[in-house]
Amino acid sequence: MKYITFNKKNILVILLLLLPERFAYLVNQNAFASIFHIAYSDFVIAIYFLLFLYVLFHYKISEYQNYYFASNVLLIVPLVLMASVVPYFLFGQAVLGAIIAQKCFLMLLCFYYTVRTLILEKVVTPDYLWNCLYKLSFVVTGAVIIQHALVKHIRILSVSYATRFGIRIYDNVTFANILLIGSLFLFFTASNRREKITAALGLVMSYYHIMIVSQTRIIMVATGVMTIVMALFYRNSALKKITYIFIILGIALIISQTELAQYLLSALGDSSTDPSAQIREIGRVFYIYEIGKTPLVGRGFPRNEVAYQAAGLYNNIFLNDNGLYGFAYIYGIIGLIWYIWLSVKMIICSFKVAKKGDYRFLLLVVYLQVVSPNIITWYWRPMYSLFLAIMLALMEQYANADSEHKVRIYFGN
Repeated sequence: MKYITFNKKNILVILLLLLPERFAYLVNQNAFASIFHIAYSDFVIAIYFLLFLYVLFHYKISEYQNYYFASNVLLIVPLVLMASVVPYFLFGQAVLGAIIAQKCFLMLLCFYYTVRTLILEKVVTPDYLWNCLYKLSFVVTGAVIIQHALVKHIRILSVSYATRFGIRIYDNVTFANILLIGSLFLFFTASNRREKITAALGLVMSYYHIMIVSQTRIIMVATGVMTIVMALFYRNSALKKITYIFIILGIALIISQTELAQYLLSALGDSSTDPSAQIREIGRVFYIYEIGKTPLVGRGFPRNEVAYQAAGLYNNIFLNDNGLYGFAYIYGIIGLIWYIWLSVKMIICSFKVAKKGDYRFLLLVVYLQVVSPNIITWYWRPMYSLFLAIMLALMEQYANADSEHKVRIYFGN
């Protein structure tokens, strides 16, 4: 029995899903730009934009008026325009440059309409898309874990390294997230031994990646919350739920005694023990003060020296490292209202699907809300923007399904 059938459709989908993450980080961005004279991220967006244009004209997207998240993604356009015009008046920044700089946020609209249309036109099925993502999450996360283990001897993958407790690797946020969500859901819903073993392997890999490879505090917290939510919400006997929770608490207690966990936990309560947490707190205070000057529209997307200085870039304060605070700095109260509206609709839609026994989207919502004060990657990372668009399209499809949907991981043809 084959795990992957290599036909044209599968190959194309796999290539498109691996493209934003540089084919499991085998592509070096600097070498790519040097050879082809285009930034790799721009190349990715160009490919996906061409795909969007094909879908737009081939399937006449404008005919569909019932997309649940359509109004949310369409409002990205005025948000981007606002964040481009505001710094023109505040800092003398070029409008067009700011629009282009927000291309990843704009692509969320293109991703969503492309995926939603392809599902409705039955070019791909929701189960097929999810299975592709989930299987690839094993491959990509496994490759990063192996690279982490061999980092002192050989470096094959082009990833970002840092030092905390040994080597950290910053990359693979998206596929590690997919692996965690998929494995948590599959572990509690598996109907056979093969699925249970697959889910257990996925959980071990995702927990190892979070704890040892990436060492990111807020994602560790989100992982714990997601695990407890899944144990509590899944329709199982009270005895099993209590057993799962005790197992989870026991594992958490053991992990908390490690040197890494002690360091990270102490940093949650006292930022002075961790320089990165300390600079983030400084950033939050700074952004709140700056937002107060133009609270409704924010300060816009910085693209010139004056705007960079105003955003604290030269003081090591980074917008992409401050989650919702950075987002609010760019898009103001209007942007926050947009985010809250999107989140509420995601919660409503995910609960509709959860009532049918599918908790993947509820887990995603939990994850996004827990990490959002520190991390929001979907408006500046192409792969997470694509992943979010796929999940929006899938949850919308499953929520509208007439009957209860049973998700399965297919291993055969």
